[in-house]
Amino acid sequence: MNSHTPISLMDISFCLSEISTQITEQINNQNEQIQLMYTEKQKTLEKLQKQLEKMNQVISRMYDKQPQQTLNQIQILRNQQYKYELQMEEDLELPCYRNRIFQIKLKLVQNERTIINVNNLLVELQIWTYDKIPKKLTHNNKHQSIFKGCQQTVIKKGYGSLSRIQIKEVSSHFPKGTFMMIILPIDDGAVIGEESKFIIKKEWIKPLIINDVSIKAKKFSDRHNPYYAKSDGTINILEQE
Repeated sequence: MNSHTPISLMDISFCLSEISTQITEQINNQNEQIQLMYTEKQKTLEKLQKQLEKMNQVISRMYDKQPQQTLNQIQILRNQQYKYELQMEEDLELPCYRNRIFQIKLKLVQNERTIINVNNLLVELQIWTYDKIPKKLTHNNKHQSIFKGCQQTVIKKGYGSLSRIQIKEVSSHFPKGTFMMIILPIDDGAVIGEESKFIIKKEWIKPLIINDVSIKAKKFSDRHNPYYAKSDGTINILEQE
């Protein structure tokens, strides 16, 4: 009969110790691999974060260089080149008063000479604020139109008149306490091609920008200190003072 050599406790203990050592080494190796993977992921995340920051900086710089909103529309109007311009026939007395009728007589000029246009030119009165980026004002906080009465007219043979203007908003609620009143051509009868016999395109006409227009709530005779906007819309400072 074959006899088996009995396995001693010492042998079993040694085997278990070996197995334990191997398992421990495997666990340590796996931990090292996990730690290495974690470290690599952290490095990747840091790189991505830096790239994102750089991209945001580039976007921010690009945004800063972009013309602001709707660019400054008033600045655009002022800086364009024109062949003709709208002017007032006479100085406009200011301040104006809420809901009180006033009129603006207009003429179309070139080098201070009135131009007799053949086509009818439709012009419109607009109110703009003195915000950092000026805003066109059409309605008040109650969503009611700030205009009552005449807001548009036609320039015929060099002349036109906004004869019954009424503004229903006071300027003291807005930056600088005054408005800009702008009268600009909005339709020229769809003129096509080059200028001919004083058929004039609206793009050739410089709008009339009346500066520092004060609209007050009520007129008190003892508090009415008139000042005047000249024919080109500028304010005579001496008269205003």
